[in-house]
Amino acid sequence: MPTSTRSADTASPLDSWVLLFARVAIAPLFLYSGVGKVMAFTATASRLPGGADGFGALLAAGALTVELGGGAALLLGLFARPAAAILIPFTIAATLMFHNFWAAPEAQVVMQTINFLKNLGLLGALAMIATYGPGAYSAQAALKSGPNGVPGLS
Repeated sequence: MPTSTRSADTASPLDSWVLLFARVAIAPLFLYSGVGKVMAFTATASRLPGGADGFGALLAAGALTVELGGGAALLLGLFARPAAAILIPFTIAATLMFHNFWAAPEAQVVMQTINFLKNLGLLGALAMIATYGPGAYSAQAALKSGPNGVPGLS
């Protein structure tokens, strides 16, 4: 299986701009959702297995931590690879739990299908960030320079 040979030496400026755009474009979705969970914590927990007074509260706390932490990491480009790697299974689970268009009432099928497909696109962007890192235009690159002081992709 081929491995990535991306580095600061082989990356074009376009690569870093694309990674910056991907991070900045998807981070608000996770941040907005996390803030929404904070603002309506009990309602969020009550929709989860175990309810607001049980396991649902723990799940909701975990979800908002993943969304706020992962969203911030993506936006800043700091720990973006592990954040994207954590957000991938989180997004898969959320998609299967809340956007199951195949079991939705007829009036919701179109909207749930759109949300399901949107999340597939998010998974693609997250996979790209998990593979290539945050790019040269990130807090991580500013903190860790590669050879000759040039920021790297990882």
